[in-house]
Amino acid sequence: MFTPELNNGVFLVDNCGMKINEWTFSEIPGLTCYLLEDGTLLRAGKDSLEIRDWDNTLLWSYATTANGFLQHHDIQPLPNGNILMVVSEFYSDSTMLAEGRNPADLSGNLKLDQIIEIEPVGMNSANVVWQWRYIDHLVQDLDSSKSNYDVVENHPELLDINYDNGYNLDWTHVNSVAYNSSLDQILISARHLDEIYIIDHSTTTLEAAGHAGGTSGKGGDFLWRWGNPQVYRQGTSLDQQLFKQHDAKWVAAGFVDEDKISVFNNGGNGVDLESYVHLIEPEIVGGQYTMFGNKFSPATFDWTWGGLISGQMMYQWKKSGCQSLVNGNILITETALGTVSEIMKNGDLVWSYRNPTGAIGAYDQFDIITLNGNSLFRAEKYDPSFPGFFGKDLTPQGLVEDENVISDSCLLVNVEEETLEKYGLVNPIIGGQLQFSESINTRLLSIKDIQGREVFRKSNFIGNQMEVVLNPGIYLIQIELSNRISSRKIVVR
Repeated sequence: MFTPELNNGVFLVDNCGMKINEWTFSEIPGLTCYLLEDGTLLRAGKDSLEIRDWDNTLLWSYATTANGFLQHHDIQPLPNGNILMVVSEFYSDSTMLAEGRNPADLSGNLKLDQIIEIEPVGMNSANVVWQWRYIDHLVQDLDSSKSNYDVVENHPELLDINYDNGYNLDWTHVNSVAYNSSLDQILISARHLDEIYIIDHSTTTLEAAGHAGGTSGKGGDFLWRWGNPQVYRQGTSLDQQLFKQHDAKWVAAGFVDEDKISVFNNGGNGVDLESYVHLIEPEIVGGQYTMFGNKFSPATFDWTWGGLISGQMMYQWKKSGCQSLVNGNILITETALGTVSEIMKNGDLVWSYRNPTGAIGAYDQFDIITLNGNSLFRAEKYDPSFPGFFGKDLTPQGLVEDENVISDSCLLVNVEEETLEKYGLVNPIIGGQLQFSESINTRLLSIKDIQGREVFRKSNFIGNQMEVVLNPGIYLIQIELSNRISSRKIVVR
């Protein structure tokens, strides 16, 4: 599922690029959308939030900007039906002087971020039920007359207001917010600080503004932070591991890498023009996130990958994202290219799709599109068992664009499937064994990938099983019998 940046649409497509559903919202995104477990779609626009049902009927809207909330980048639906929003706040020079910020770094209103939780009410209203703000968790060692004056390196739970990141106006620039229901904790990514943070959601708003309370007993202070220990004076530039990162979130329960944190590391290693995707595994002992020395663990990534996708080096300086899938594969969104790709942990490409829509309509998948003309913030992949699909019509409705030769090779998926059903083809293919429930006599058995390339071929096969060596993914098996050719989609795991 993806929401293009330059139009009002949201599209759900299958692995052949066939449209399963489409929604149209009131404005361009700002920037994310979520398919909920009841089959409705929650989407952030530039100035409002909307929820629409599967048939695109508007169920609820909330004018965020008109109600004084400058929501941006990300939102997060909660299990109780509430919604977390990333919201900007602007502070005057005098306010920041009172917080102990260095006068040399004052250059007008300073933008910090906050996290707001709202409860949808009726058709177009909402109640603010919880709030957390960066400004409540600052420390500094410049002005001893201020209440937040202390030894910065002794307080990794607080943010040094005088850390020089070169952004004197947009200092934090939060670009993602995620929620872990089993921990009741929130994960925040601050691009301009090159750090990700975990905070306690079990607090009241009053406790979230302080340093005590909640399950952690630490109020709204950081429970964990990672990526750039320079910010809390526990290292040098050699210790920095995140560079302008995006889309930090926990891997869902029941997935291969559950409870790890996935993140798209835009700046890679800070030197080369290359981005990376990572998995990070924090350690919790006795309810506390562990540290090694004076830095939060782990010492490094649990898994990392960077390299070529379809012959092009993965490098995105802005936006983009990644998602760890149920089988351990990684879905990667390259914003400026408008491209979504699934890779295995070893970097092998399983599947790739390019957003064919922009501000002026649909392109062919192989058109030359001006950079950013078909951009998308990030995409999400849903398992067929996702509860939101229950009772929904998932019949492919044709292509989003006018033409797509990759998808053309998938149009045979439903042709003559009954023949293969008769022979009891076991699907998915597991352990490299292609199996039938009874012996089959074929002139030719071939398997093609989703780009139409033949990856396996066997003539005059007689039997009920054979070994095939294929990467995990979706393929088209084609069997030529005495009087017909039968085709069916297969999944290799």
